[in-house]
Amino acid sequence: MLRTRLLLPLSLTTALLAGCTTTHYIEIEPTTSIKQEQLHNDRAIKVTTSSSLGNHIGAIKTGLNERADIFTTNNVQESINNSIISGLTKMGFTPDQGVYPPAELNVVITKMSYTTKTKNLKTTATLDFQLTSTVKAKGQTYKANFGSQKVEEYGTLPYQETVQKDMNALVSKTVDRLLSDQNIITLLKP
Repeated sequence: MLRTRLLLPLSLTTALLAGCTTTHYIEIEPTTSIKQEQLHNDRAIKVTTSSSLGNHIGAIKTGLNERADIFTTNNVQESINNSIISGLTKMGFTPDQGVYPPAELNVVITKMSYTTKTKNLKTTATLDFQLTSTVKAKGQTYKANFGSQKVEEYGTLPYQETVQKDMNALVSKTVDRLLSDQNIITLLKP
């Protein structure tokens, strides 16, 4: 009986020290919090989004030796492109209507990462997301960079849903910054 009582805590301790490895699969579906406006355009607006990044955005390693690789499961470029078009529509623009040649809004995803550092049993995660945009309209070209970063601290491995929620909040914030840039708005208006 004494052996059984000693083996159970020893087994649990061994399991904790061995850690666990898993994979988090997340979908990037940003939503814009742009206010409804009464803006309009006379030229069609062509929005394109591209990226040379893969679907592995990082890994989590905790002080308890837990590990999770993080992968995106959907077409992130398409999702961000749809979010930008949705935001422009909320602002009053009608991207698919107007004279041609269209105004062009080209967006490149330059960074999407989730990295961790561990000190003792505390894990610090740094989430990064960056975009570069180029607008060509009215015979002018305007380029801008937009980025957001978030730092989280935790002791154990966060759930997949938490990682997905945090990354989507970061991406949404960055897309909102792009849509709030007055230089972009000015070039898209008549």
